[in-house]
Amino acid sequence: MKIYVTSFRQSTLDCWSSLLPESMEIEFVNESSRSIQADVLVMSGVWAFDRYGGRPNREAAQVLSNSRGDGLPEWIVVPPFRPIVERDGGVSVREDFQQVSPAYYAVLHSLRAVRDEFGDSASVALDLPMLGMDDPHDDSTPASVARAIEVFLNE
Repeated sequence: MKIYVTSFRQSTLDCWSSLLPESMEIEFVNESSRSIQADVLVMSGVWAFDRYGGRPNREAAQVLSNSRGDGLPEWIVVPPFRPIVERDGGVSVREDFQQVSPAYYAVLHSLRAVRDEFGDSASVALDLPMLGMDDPHDDSTPASVARAIEVFLNE
């Protein structure tokens, strides 16, 4: 599977490329200089649900069809949130997932959904702005995503 990490900020891409594993499957693309032609785009539900349907799901990534002709890939994957429990009228992350990074969980499950739905020959873009991961000063998110990609590529 070809994985693109995209952003309009070169500083963000530089940070991510220094933390993600060197791999033939990962390419860092500055969207201001060129566009990519991926089969699937991974984006947060905040941006996807109103445009492509679906609704929040805490335990499974959602594969949504893009029939809008908006220039984005034909398929959109919305990452899941970490599983929760309801307790005493409140909601909290399930205890067995409290130490799991939200970025790790989201990316790992999104990549698995792409593979399950489209196979290993699909190309997928992790759009950092649309995932809320476009901060060039944040090392923890790309480090978590690096672990998720390594787990995914070794499965």
